[in-house]
Amino acid sequence: MTIAIDSGPYTFSIKGLSAPVVSELSNLYLERLTPEKDGFYDFSLSIENTSPLRRFFRRQRIISVEGVKPFNPISDQHLLPSIEWAMNWAVAAYQHTKLSLHSSVVVKNGKAILFPASSGSGKSTLATYLGYSGWQMFSDEMALIDPNTLEVSPLYRPASLKNKSIDVISTLCENVNLSNITRGTHKGDIAHARLYTCQQFGHFVPSKPKFVVFPRYVPHKETTIRMISSVESFAMLLRNAFNYNIMGKQGFSALSEISSSCQAMQIEYSDAHDLDDYLSGLVE
Repeated sequence: MTIAIDSGPYTFSIKGLSAPVVSELSNLYLERLTPEKDGFYDFSLSIENTSPLRRFFRRQRIISVEGVKPFNPISDQHLLPSIEWAMNWAVAAYQHTKLSLHSSVVVKNGKAILFPASSGSGKSTLATYLGYSGWQMFSDEMALIDPNTLEVSPLYRPASLKNKSIDVISTLCENVNLSNITRGTHKGDIAHARLYTCQQFGHFVPSKPKFVVFPRYVPHKETTIRMISSVESFAMLLRNAFNYNIMGKQGFSALSEISSSCQAMQIEYSDAHDLDDYLSGLVE
C-alpha cells in the first residue's frame, strides 16, 4: 500500500506498507494520512525487501529515503518506529530552508520554549507531559525555525517514547492515545503518543521562542535551575543543531539571535508537575 502523510510543513509519500502498519499509522495521523495521489511530496520513503529469499524466511525490510538507504535492515515488527525515525532523518538530512535543532518545543500563550537536549535527557517525556497538560507540543524531537522571523513551526507528529518513559506517560497522562509497544528495537521498547486531533492542531500557529531550557531528568531530585549566559547558550544550541553549518550565515545569525533574545537555563528535575508550574509562570 502507498500512503501520504501531511505533517504540517512537509508531506511524505510512503510506499510498500502492509495493511497492519497503515492501520497503526492511521491511529497516529488520523485524517492527515490519506491514500497517495499524483502530485508533489516533499519526501519519498519506500519499504523494500532485502532479498528474494527473505520473503519466505525471517523476512527483513529496508527503508529507502529519497533513494538512499541510511538504516540497517529490520523485521516487520519494527517498521512503525523505523518509519518515524526515517521521517525525522529525511527532514534533518534534506531540509535546509529552516534551522533545525534536536529539541522539543512547547508553546503556551503564544510563547515557545525550546528543550534542546541529547537522547536520554527526558525531553520527549517532558514535552509529551506538558502537551497533555494544557501546552501545545509543536514537536518532541525537532525544532524547525524560520531564519527570517525566528518562528518555530508546529509539526503534526506523534511523540516517541522509549522504555521507562512509556510507563511514566501512561501513569501521568491516563487517557493519552498510545500506539502498541514495539519491543526490542536498537533503542529498546518504543511507543508513540498522539496528543491532538487534526482540528486541535489546526489552531497551532508558528511562535517565537522566548526561553531555552536544557532539561535533564534525575530521579528523586528536587527541581534545580541554573541560569546560563547567551554565550553558553549559543555553544549548547550549536551542539544540538542539525544543519547550522549548511545554512552558513543564515544559520549563524538565527542561532545568535535566539541565544541573545531568549533567557536560557539548565534544569534538573524529577517532578514534572513542579516543573510545569515553574514553566507556566514564565510564559504568563
